[in-house]
Formats: sequence, C-alpha cells, structure tokens
Amino acid sequence: MPPVFSKSFYRLLTEAAEEFGVSRGSLAIRALKFYIKELRLRASPLTDAVGEDSAKEYAKVQSKLSKDYWATVPVEERKRRAAAALEARWGKKKK
Repeated sequence: MPPVFSKSFYRLLTEAAEEFGVSRGSLAIRALKFYIKELRLRASPLTDAVGEDSAKEYAKVQSKLSKDYWATVPVEERKRRAAAALEARWGKKKK
C-alpha cells in the first residue's frame, strides 16, 4: 500500500516528535485530538450564535464557575455523589 502522506509530512512529524520528546505516533494522535476538538468548537451551535471568541470565553467562565462550585462542596459530599454516580452507572446487573 503506498504511503498516504508526503515525505515532508513525515519529516515534520519526526522533527516535532524529537523536539518534544514523544513518539511520532503519540504526537500524531494528540495533534489529531486537538484538531478534532477545535473543529467541534467551531461547528458548535454556541459558536454560530455568539462567535468563536465569545464561545471560548464562555467555556473559560463555565469552567471557572464549575471549579469554584466544587471547591465549596465538602469532600464527604463529593465522595457520596461520586459513589452514587458510579452505582447508577455500573450498579445495575445484566440479566
């Protein structure tokens, strides 16, 4: 089967992998995941409604609010909620 990518692609991949100290495969997978995430963000309804910059800012604010909220929840309550979620997801027996 002939190579799908050009020699310049493999050269760039090798150089970047050596620069960052990771394998070529690992770098390619991580880069692909990052690219897919960006494409999904750009294609989201929120981005269409408010624009790309505002959608990124909204995501940052939502993340900060979530972190701030969970910082106020006591450790025992977080453990209880996590156990309840695990039970709801995995506790059901298959028949």
